[in-house]
Amino acid sequence: MTTKQDTPVDTMPYTEPSGLEQLHERLTEMGLMKAGVYGVLAVFLVWTLFPVYWLVTATLKSRETLLSFPPQWIPVDAQFANFARLFAERPEFVTFITNSVIVTVVTTVIATTVGAMAAYAFVTFDYPYNLDFHLPFYILSTRFMPPIVTIIPLFVIFRGFGLVNTLRGLILVYTMFNIPFAVWMMKGFFEEVPESLIESAMIDGHTHLGAFFKIVLPLVKPGLIASAIFTTIITWNELLFAVILAQSSQAITVPVGLASFVTKFSVQWINMSVAATIALVPVLLFAFMARQQLVRGFSMGAVGK
Repeated sequence: MTTKQDTPVDTMPYTEPSGLEQLHERLTEMGLMKAGVYGVLAVFLVWTLFPVYWLVTATLKSRETLLSFPPQWIPVDAQFANFARLFAERPEFVTFITNSVIVTVVTTVIATTVGAMAAYAFVTFDYPYNLDFHLPFYILSTRFMPPIVTIIPLFVIFRGFGLVNTLRGLILVYTMFNIPFAVWMMKGFFEEVPESLIESAMIDGHTHLGAFFKIVLPLVKPGLIASAIFTTIITWNELLFAVILAQSSQAITVPVGLASFVTKFSVQWINMSVAATIALVPVLLFAFMARQQLVRGFSMGAVGK
């Protein structure tokens, strides 16, 4: 009687882990690796947030305390009167804030709306010669050049149309430079919407405009909010165009007002710190209230079709 012999099974040759791998395993078992990662992240967090902390605490110090050495890290005698002193010495700063709010809100609404409609058109309609891909790229390419290159021609054109030193001029130029960004960003979100939904809406009797507002737009709401947040931040913090195109108090925005605290002979540190802290609050509140939609917007538009 013959017996069936077992067939030997091929096994991978065993290799001794290197000293570095052994050290990594030991550190992982002891939890030191995770602690090291958290430590590095904590250092970067402190490095990033310390300027903001110093700015906010500077609003509660006197000029002597702010410029003293060694520095006072925590304000002992809080000077809350610095906020009232800013508006007493520079009452026009209220106008600067109002101008920034008007310009930012109008620019964000127009740029986001036009960008969303253009992105929907690029995703939904068929274009010859593969223009549905090339046109968004051509639109985005307008942001490739430095803005300083266009400032002189824009100033000449705006002066001819009477748009210098007006909020209309700032809104127009900010909208013009934010629409390409909004189109390119929103295009990824619209590509995530199934085409069957649009086709079903068309079968039910909707036009493309009705399908856009009633069906598609609610589905890409996170992306819309994410685009609006970035447009708001870019517009609120813009300085170059505001310096050139707005030279009167009726059109000056907050960034230009902050730059005015630095004069040829002195720097108004306290007033500038208070004004910068006030300018920081609206954008932080807007981003904080829409933080969940912002995270959803990033994840939603991460993968295209």
